[in-house]
Amino acid sequence: MPASYRIVPRLNLYLVEFRGDITVDQNMEVYQAYRADPLYDGGQHLLLDAEGCRFPENFFAEVQRIAMRMTPYSEARDPRARTAIYAPQKVAFGICRLYRDAVKDKIPYHLGVYRDPVETLEALGLDVRDPEVRGLLGGRRTGYGAR
Repeated sequence: MPASYRIVPRLNLYLVEFRGDITVDQNMEVYQAYRADPLYDGGQHLLLDAEGCRFPENFFAEVQRIAMRMTPYSEARDPRARTAIYAPQKVAFGICRLYRDAVKDKIPYHLGVYRDPVETLEALGLDVRDPEVRGLLGGRRTGYGAR
């Protein structure tokens, strides 16, 4: 499945990983599954890993549609919850920033898009010295040892 999630209660975190081709509908399906999960908590921080995904050619046009479909879910989140999108590749970074710009005035929480794994994790208030935290985005990547 191109989109999957897991909840890490100890870190107050909801992690979504996208792999391969991703569509708006797949994005919505994974979020709806998370909302139905018994461990769901609107105060959990969201870490979205877009490193391994590809977007179809028409995804730029779909950004507004996903922003509209996500509005009810976004409004249900605790304003103290943060969202960090890890998108190190140029195209994914651009598309994720376009999404951020489309929703930033409609959401009550912080949403950042990052290319650096350490910066991404720190944006969520996570301690990158913690082995479990480092493993969230593949702890052996260059850059983790710098801090």
